[in-house]
Order: sequence, then structure tokens, then C-alpha cells
Amino acid sequence: MTAALAMTGTHHVRLPVSDLEASRAFWQGVLGYEWDFDFPGEDGPVATALRHPNGGPNVVLWLDPERARASAGFTWFGIGLPSAAEVEELRGQLDALSIPHGGIQGAFVDVKLPSVETPDGHLITFYVKPSPHSVAPAGKA
Repeated sequence: MTAALAMTGTHHVRLPVSDLEASRAFWQGVLGYEWDFDFPGEDGPVATALRHPNGGPNVVLWLDPERARASAGFTWFGIGLPSAAEVEELRGQLDALSIPHGGIQGAFVDVKLPSVETPDGHLITFYVKPSPHSVAPAGKA
């Protein structure tokens, strides 16, 4: 077996979308992402790159309606939030916007929102994942 390479984390996640503007509005307006740059195409942008100001993974929304439809309902990844309070805060924001999320559930590490739905029906899970410098709750180490 080959030795494991050193890795520093996720550089970005690329998601297929059917509508760049609607997807960008979700990631910016709901999750707090900021526009970074667009990937130019002949008839306008073919993708847009977003960054999160507070540590979320970089996201590239790639215009590919066929793949977006084919992958609807699939959970793409889990994003860590510092505590159950932030999970609850996100749940409240999603409820206020009528965005489906599956409700707060127990998880191996505290709680999670299991299926926050993007405009294309892709799912994102939000877990409690304390920062590496915080102390794990009792019994959760």
C-alpha cells in the first residue's frame, strides 16, 4: 500500500446547476457566500466561483442543466458548523424562507440538518463540527 499523501483540506466543490443566477442567489442570500469570479463562455458565464467569509468550502456552480437534473435528490457534501446553536440558527433562517431541510436530527457529533435543498434539489447536510481549537463536548471526543 502506498503511503498517504499530505492533504490540507478541500480546495473547492463543483456543483452542476440549471440556473446560475438562481443558484448564486441561494448560496449568497441563504448561506452567506460571496462572489469570487466567473468562468467566461461565448454567451456569458458558464460557471461562478463563490467563497465563504467564515470558513465554508469554496463552491463552483457550473452550468450543466442535464447533470443538475440527474443528480437532484443526492446529498453532495456535509458542511461543519461550530455548534448546535448555529445549526438551530440555520434551521430558523431556512424555515423563514420556506427552504426544505429535513429538521434537526441527532448525529454522531451532536446534531445535524440532514437535507438542506438547493434550487436544483441537491442536498447539503450541516453537522456540528467544532473548530480544531475548541474543546469537544463531554462524551463526544
